Amino acid sequence: MAAKKKDDSDLYIVLGMVLFIPFLVFAWRHYSRLKRDFAASTSSQRIFDTASLWYPLGLGGGLTAVSAYLILSLAQGPWYLSVVLAPCLAFLFLYLGRQVARWLAATYFGVLVDPLQDRVLLPCDTASYGIADYISFRFLKDMGTVDSVPLSAITKITREAGKSLYIHGAFGSRAMTFTNKQKRDECIAAIESASRRSIRAGGFE
Repeated sequence: MAAKKKDDSDLYIVLGMVLFIPFLVFAWRHYSRLKRDFAASTSSQRIFDTASLWYPLGLGGGLTAVSAYLILSLAQGPWYLSVVLAPCLAFLFLYLGRQVARWLAATYFGVLVDPLQDRVLLPCDTASYGIADYISFRFLKDMGTVDSVPLSAITKITREAGKSLYIHGAFGSRAMTFTNKQKRDECIAAIESASRRSIRAGGFE
């Protein structure tokens, strides 16, 4: 019995690792697509926070672990449950894995300040979503998308005591959150340098 449990555990680990590979491959493909679609100019500056990758990586790892467990459970259970549940669970976890992989790619892409094309690119901000957006699962649909804001339209930057900053203008407001204050201040400096003006918490100086 102990040997069988060990075999199941080893199979679970191997299967989880195998399932994690396509997740990383898809994330890399989406990142490459983002780089191609939003090609940076020579005057642009990219701010990426590698420590923030742990959040989507952890969620992706959790999804693959649960998927491996369910695959093994279905394989050892009654065949009629496998026929009914396997396609539904496969579709669900493929979709969730794809969206989290896109989130991982967009997180690694980070923030791009491009004065030549008058834009600031940043991962989609869900702070302005309402209840209806969450009920309709819009937050899942927008995972991995990149928002573009005109650099010249930014009139004010505010920052919290923590590691977040907000840019404001005619477009509304957008939030950017980093894992440390150094990256947050690097982003503020890049926006101010690219716009050739100082944008403080109180507005222009």
